[in-house]
Amino acid sequence: NKANFIIANSNFTKELAIKVGINPSKINVIFPGIKEPQIVQDKYKKEAEIIYKESFPKIITVARLEKRKGHDKILMIIKNLKLKFPKIKYISVGFGEEENNLKKLSKELSIQDEVIFLKNIDEKMKVALIAESNLFLMPSRIDKKSVEGFGISYMEAASYGVGSIGGKDGGASDAITNNITGLICNGNELDSIYDCVINFFSDNNFIKFGEAAKTFSENFHWNKVIKNYLKLI
Repeated sequence: NKANFIIANSNFTKELAIKVGINPSKINVIFPGIKEPQIVQDKYKKEAEIIYKESFPKIITVARLEKRKGHDKILMIIKNLKLKFPKIKYISVGFGEEENNLKKLSKELSIQDEVIFLKNIDEKMKVALIAESNLFLMPSRIDKKSVEGFGISYMEAASYGVGSIGGKDGGASDAITNNITGLICNGNELDSIYDCVINFFSDNNFIKFGEAAKTFSENFHWNKVIKNYLKLI
């Protein structure tokens, strides 16, 4: 409380600060910044196309493999989505303590052909895979005391024209404008995640969400975000 300014990276984290007694008038919400999107080099674009092949929809998550990110729920709905989308492909980029559990789950669900786990890949390859995808899916939930404060990865995907589905718990709603740049689901409920994915691809909504997400992401480029700090000082 002796600080002149306190910066929260989302409205969600602002509310957390208020709950522990921080003076609300001192708290300023300034969202994290992102780099401007890179040009995807042909080499990596072709590699991404080879990985995805003729699949649709192409769904990706770039995140640590930890419970609150919702990878387990994603794998479960991929099993059900196969019936509606026989050519579905899901790529998980990241590593973490849940890696073995998730790989075991994908085998138990018999979705090894639909799911690819990648880690320690080139940054340019990661960007190519995001840019080639149709949906960035990370239905985050609260796990014990761990929660998504903002969700910068949603915004990074948006910068490449890819809409997102995120969980209602945490700061995802600041990174995703519900029903405009993507959808907010209940990350604890399989039906909610499943229904959001179906909605996302109904009537080519994913194209509309992707275009709106790209425009929205431009507000998060560092050259604009830094001005919010300069205004304070």
